[in-house]
Amino acid sequence: MKTVKSLLLGSAAAFVAFTGAQAADLPMAEPVEYVRICDTYGKGFFYIPGTDTCLKVGGFVRFDQRYDFGDRDSFSPFDEDEFAGDEASERYSNRARLSIKLDARSETEWGTLRSFLEFRSDADSDEFQNGGDGNDFVESAYIQFAGFTVGRTSSFYDFVQTATVADFFSDNQVNTVAYTWSFGDGFSATVGIENAASRFLGPVTLIDFSPLGDGIEGTDNTRDAPAGIAALRVEQAWGSAQLSAAVKDNAGDDNIVTTDEADIGWAVQAGVAINLPTAVEGSYVWAQGTYAEGAADYGYLGTFLQTLTPRADFDLDGESTEQWAVGGGVNFQATETVALYGSAAYIDYDGKDGLEGSFEAIQAAVGILWKPVENLNIFLEGEYITVDHTDFTGLDVAGVAFPTDFEEDDLRIQSRIQRNF
Repeated sequence: MKTVKSLLLGSAAAFVAFTGAQAADLPMAEPVEYVRICDTYGKGFFYIPGTDTCLKVGGFVRFDQRYDFGDRDSFSPFDEDEFAGDEASERYSNRARLSIKLDARSETEWGTLRSFLEFRSDADSDEFQNGGDGNDFVESAYIQFAGFTVGRTSSFYDFVQTATVADFFSDNQVNTVAYTWSFGDGFSATVGIENAASRFLGPVTLIDFSPLGDGIEGTDNTRDAPAGIAALRVEQAWGSAQLSAAVKDNAGDDNIVTTDEADIGWAVQAGVAINLPTAVEGSYVWAQGTYAEGAADYGYLGTFLQTLTPRADFDLDGESTEQWAVGGGVNFQATETVALYGSAAYIDYDGKDGLEGSFEAIQAAVGILWKPVENLNIFLEGEYITVDHTDFTGLDVAGVAFPTDFEEDDLRIQSRIQRNF
C-alpha cells in the first residue's frame, strides 16, 4: 500500500513539474486595458484606450410622415382648377433618417481641443422635400481650439429655440472660420467668416438669367468672397438672447450686375427665449425678428418656404431686395413626459422689379410631444402656410403664361418618431 501511494505522489509531482516548465516557456499575454469612464465633459464620454482623449458616440434614428392638403403647385397654372383640398394636390410622403455623432475632446495647455462629426443618411419617398433614397451627407464636421471654430457647423448668426418638426427661422449648416470670446456669466461674442452659398435660398433663385443679356448671372449665389458675421449672446438661468449681424459681397462675381448701392448685402437678427417658472422644468417662450437688404439668405429660412417661395438678393436692375420677418412661440411642459407647443411667424419679401416678384407669408404650427420612455420622442403636429405672391414675372413657358399674382396654401399633418442614443 505504501509502495502504491509513493508511486502516485511521485507521478503527480513529476506532472506538476513538467507542466510548470512548459508554462514557463509560453509567452506572457499583454495586460488588457479596460475602457475607462471620462466624466470631465459630462455623461457618455469614455477614454479611447491608450490615449487621454475622451470620446462620446451618439445619434438618432428618426421616421417622419407627412400628409399635405394644399395647392402649393397651382402657381404653375397648368391646372387652373386646383385649390386647397383638391385631391390632385394632396400627397403623402415620408423619410427615414439616420444620424451618427462622434464627439472627441482632450485637455491641452491651451484649453480643450474638440472635434465633432455628425453624419446623416436619408431614405426619402419621392414626394418628400429632397426626394429619393441615398441622400447621404455630412451635417457637421468641425474643430474647436483656443476659442476658434473651423469646419462645418451651425452658423453663429442663427438663433434657434423651437423644438417643432416644422422649421421656424434660420438654422443653417455652413463652412466657417470663427472666434468666440467668453466673458463669463454666460456672455460671449463671436466674429467670423462663412460660406454664404451654404445658406439655401431655394431652387427658383438659382435660375441662370444669362440669356437675358450679357453680364447677368441672376442670383446663382456664387460669390468669391465669404460673408462676415458677428454675434453677441447671453445664456443664463432665466433663458438666452442673441443679437447678430451679417454682411456679404453681392458684387463678388464679375458676371453679376449690381448698382453701387447693392454691392453690399446685410442683415440683422435678434432673438430671446425666456424660461417659464412652471412645476415641470422645460417650459419657455421665444420671440425672434430679422431684417435684410440684399441678403435674403440671412432672413427667414423655414425649410418649407425655401421650396415654396423664390427669393433673390437684388433685381435685374441691381436694386437690393428687402425682407423682414417676426415670430414667436411657446413650449409648455405639461408633465415629465408630455409637452404642448405652438409657433407662428410672418414674413414680408419685397423683390423690387426682379423675376421673383414679392410675397407675404404666414406660417403656424401646433403640436404635442410625448416621451413614453427615456430617449424616445413622438411628435404629432399640424402646420399651415399661406403665401400671397404679387408682381410675379408672368413668364410665358410652352405657351402657358404664369400669373403675376397668385396664392399658395398648404395644410400639413406630420408625425415624427425619434430614438436618441
